[in-house]
Amino acid sequence: MNGISMQRLALRSLVALAAAAALAACEGALNVDRPGQITEPQVTGGELNDALVAAAEGEFHVAFNWVANSGAAASDEAIFAHGWSPWEDYDERDITPASPAWDGIGYPWMQRARVTGVRSVRQLEAAKAPAIQIATALNYAGFSTLLLADYQCEVTFAGGPAVSRAVAYDSAISLFQRAVTLAAGNPQMLDMANVGMARAYLAKKDLNNAIVFAAKVAPSFEVWVKFVDSNNFGDWVDKYNLYYRTSGFISPAEFSLGLDPAEWTGKTDRRVPYNTAVQQRMFTSNPYPRSAFIPYVPYSFSRWTTEDTITGGNNIRFASGLEAQYIIAEASLYGGTGGWTSAQVQSFINARRAVGGHGPYGGADLKAELREQRKMDFFFAGYRMPDLIRYKANYGVDLWPKGKVGGYPANAPYMYGSTECWPIAQSEISTNPNL
Repeated sequence: MNGISMQRLALRSLVALAAAAALAACEGALNVDRPGQITEPQVTGGELNDALVAAAEGEFHVAFNWVANSGAAASDEAIFAHGWSPWEDYDERDITPASPAWDGIGYPWMQRARVTGVRSVRQLEAAKAPAIQIATALNYAGFSTLLLADYQCEVTFAGGPAVSRAVAYDSAISLFQRAVTLAAGNPQMLDMANVGMARAYLAKKDLNNAIVFAAKVAPSFEVWVKFVDSNNFGDWVDKYNLYYRTSGFISPAEFSLGLDPAEWTGKTDRRVPYNTAVQQRMFTSNPYPRSAFIPYVPYSFSRWTTEDTITGGNNIRFASGLEAQYIIAEASLYGGTGGWTSAQVQSFINARRAVGGHGPYGGADLKAELREQRKMDFFFAGYRMPDLIRYKANYGVDLWPKGKVGGYPANAPYMYGSTECWPIAQSEISTNPNL
């Protein structure tokens, strides 16, 4: 995207001040003219190693913060409105290449995350950094690549031609494979790489490999996008959990994200708590009134609670041993070898239902029940839209919201669109000669 340069790479609160100072030294070197174009930054010096690792993680953090919210609005997790109507394109399932919130905000952040991750890897390798630092950057580059593959219809890398989602998943797998080679002796980075590969193979419907790599992941493994509490509006991009602002109804004329009463009235699960007593009036630019239930902190967030609204400091679990178990269960039910029996899947489902406050499953459709439990366990954590894409593409199960847009009275005329993945943005189309 011509004319758009990268902002200073935000360091998380866990990064030492020395790393931040080092990053400032290379601030001007990590810029792009197009989101998909990688150029070689002129950065040298071993003192930048920590900053480069932080950059790979930090840009994934920014992209994930946006994508988790936008994906929730674009799937059946939440209904969403904003004072700037183009932001509502996600909620209405009407994303085009030129949709302003996608073309001007979401797409650049997603591309920038991968660009920064790959650049960080290259510079760490050139500096002969410790293997574990390179492995960490490779993992974040891999997960940033997964964001593109999970959500987009096609993907472009390094200013090149559009490639299929399958090819994009292969690119992520390659990054994770390199991470595994370098992360020997570090269980956290090995688990992160293996669950990333398992996710990619599941999306590609390579069920056998999905099971192989998911089985390598420790059940206790967790990795988080970490946030800090802040009330500063300017911090929403890179510091605090965006759900704090969107679902908190902080301003009556700004973000408003909640649970659709048509789905959630009378529905209870401890993993997705909400204020059952109040349907909050949402801001909308449309003349018809709209309302939603206010969500509380879900199971996929740190400090999970059934009584309090989401805060700016709630971290989000974006990969885990629990995800690996879901991958094994799904791949096994759909014919993958070396996984679980139906009885083992049933036992896993019952254990997850117990977390939600429910008894054992007594129905006959284990696949449908597994999908429901996965939704509850990973609510608001960036999984739902990729899940809907995979269910329809791989298994012919269409769970996309259709018909009347949620939250409005029955006589409102608004209908959902047909967007089921996000296109390459118009700015990329206009500036990339290879498209």
